[in-house]
Amino acid sequence: MIKYFYGFKLNLLHSLNYRFNTFIGLLFGNLRLLIVIFFWNLIYGSDMRKTLNGFTLPGMITYLIVIDVLGTLAFVMRGSGFDFSELIKSGALGPSILKPRNLGVDIYFRNLSAGISALLPQAAVVVALLPFIGRFLVWDINPAGTAYIAFFMLSGTITGHLLCSLLGYMAFWLEESNAVMWSFAVLLNFSMGFFLPLDFFPGWLAPVLEIMPFASWGYIQTKVFIGLYPAEKLAPLLAVQAAWICVLLPLNALVWNRGVRRFSSVGG
Repeated sequence: MIKYFYGFKLNLLHSLNYRFNTFIGLLFGNLRLLIVIFFWNLIYGSDMRKTLNGFTLPGMITYLIVIDVLGTLAFVMRGSGFDFSELIKSGALGPSILKPRNLGVDIYFRNLSAGISALLPQAAVVVALLPFIGRFLVWDINPAGTAYIAFFMLSGTITGHLLCSLLGYMAFWLEESNAVMWSFAVLLNFSMGFFLPLDFFPGWLAPVLEIMPFASWGYIQTKVFIGLYPAEKLAPLLAVQAAWICVLLPLNALVWNRGVRRFSSVGG
């Protein structure tokens, strides 16, 4: 395990070296966020007391900002699928699996370090702006809520890696697997509540999406931060996320082993 943490450290330092890329990402990312907040302000008519599906305007602004920060980590973790796809299509998978390491664990820690290096600057921007935007935000955080947020973030990185790795394995069978993964990426952005809280989905669909693995990629943590989740609901939701990990791990192993056998049979 030490070698994976060492790789995590090296990748984190490597990611932090590209400061200009970080600056450009922050610039355009926050510009998009400002546009989204502007449109929600129009929808609410600037009425701070108006409520839509449980969200006031300050609550919606807080939701958009927090999920934008947390979603940064989720988006990077989803790069695992593209990493596997590139290894398979380029033929570099053969040498990679011969190294004394678990390739999946290595890619997980590599993307985790890249995700943290992307999340920290975005969080720093929000903290720096708090004196100016704090009066427009709401939150209800406590030690128990903070612990739940940390656990959901951990489970979100694991399920994000496992689920997107499964999509990446399609490269064993499909010539253009990246196109399929980009299509899934759009659906996952909606399903994780990035563009719109799941509370705005049809009444029968929202509870289903809430227990999916991608709900822990930002949606659940954000609602906990705002204080819109009853405390008694969090433990069962965390148990569901743990169950998803238990399902995705053997499924990953099954698809991976079949794909590797196919890869070996055609020589990459």
